[in-house]
Amino acid sequence: MIRSLFVSDVLPRRPAGGAVQRMDLVTGALAELGPVDALFLAPPDTVPPPEETVRFARTGVAAVPPYTGARAFLEIAARGPSAAYAGHQRRTLAPVLPGWSTGTRYDLVWFNRERAWLPLRGRFTGRTVVDVDDFEDVLIRRWARLGRGVWGVPLTPWQRVQARRSIAWWGRVHRRVAREADVAVVACARDAARLGAGRTAVVPNTYPARPPGPPRTGGGATLLFQGSFDWAPNADAAAWLTGEILPLVRERVPDARVVLAGASTPEVAALAGPHVEVTGAVPSMAPHLRAADLVVVPLRVGSGTRIKILEAFAHGVPVVSTTVGAEGLDVVPGEHLALADTAEDLARHCADLLTDRARRDATTAAASRLHAGRYLPGHAAARVREAALRAVAGRHRE
Repeated sequence: MIRSLFVSDVLPRRPAGGAVQRMDLVTGALAELGPVDALFLAPPDTVPPPEETVRFARTGVAAVPPYTGARAFLEIAARGPSAAYAGHQRRTLAPVLPGWSTGTRYDLVWFNRERAWLPLRGRFTGRTVVDVDDFEDVLIRRWARLGRGVWGVPLTPWQRVQARRSIAWWGRVHRRVAREADVAVVACARDAARLGAGRTAVVPNTYPARPPGPPRTGGGATLLFQGSFDWAPNADAAAWLTGEILPLVRERVPDARVVLAGASTPEVAALAGPHVEVTGAVPSMAPHLRAADLVVVPLRVGSGTRIKILEAFAHGVPVVSTTVGAEGLDVVPGEHLALADTAEDLARHCADLLTDRARRDATTAAASRLHAGRYLPGHAAARVREAALRAVAGRHRE
């Protein structure tokens, strides 16, 4: 039996986004090896939903107060935002860790992202797994290429300097993870190469199988982009899809429309119009996937793997994506989905698939086979258990 502690700065809320879906997968797999405690890093007075904590043997919250004021300003100016905030976390968390977490001996401590590991490294007993789900330096670098910061705001010259400092700092963090973690977990083989760690395990994102739905009939041509639009990369992609890509699609498919399905913001809600529907948060994405003719993933920023593409594969909906949007998935362009990186080429692929049923059917059949063969939760859960056992056994310590 392995007693585990799962540490995360993401709360288990519903409907589950990609981060929570990955949390469910990991904690479920760890629970098959033994009891799992959970510690969440969250703002003061946060209370995890009770229905989400029953799966854990014990649950605690370590409060991280807001990082504001003159000290924060000076530290950010001196060290850069990423390094300064990590220092704030470590400084403030030390005296508030729950007694049960520091007083319990664990066989394994699984950190959900390096952001949770940094302030708490060395605080617990047990072997360590760090899940580098997304590479922050990759995200910042891709935002900078668009002339924006991590929240999608235009970069000033000083912010460009800070972005470069953060990129360099995160690179050092990842090298530290590679040296210190018993096992470093990543979402795809490309990320394993980025990390360069000898003790790396690949645990891809997944999506469960779904029974075939009824054939889609009539109702125009619906392009679905699903996700949490309070995440800046999704908001940027939504604006690009509705502002530049959709008008080009409608030149060939006049009844084409876009549905943006998921938690929204005022800025994304303002994209709604005659040919654009913004749903806001939805209890289930399944009805929107059943009604979609295409799923479009026009991401220009991101890292890791895209659950929204696997979601489309499972529901039998053809996908058009950017290279960044499909990064980390073992897909073959032209076989499992269509890939392009300009508005013109994305629109062309959308129009081609909307007007060619034979091509749509062939694409969805190939994508369904890929999903069933590599991206079901059972496949990834087995890799989680393998990573945990390797860490506990210490077979990868140097």
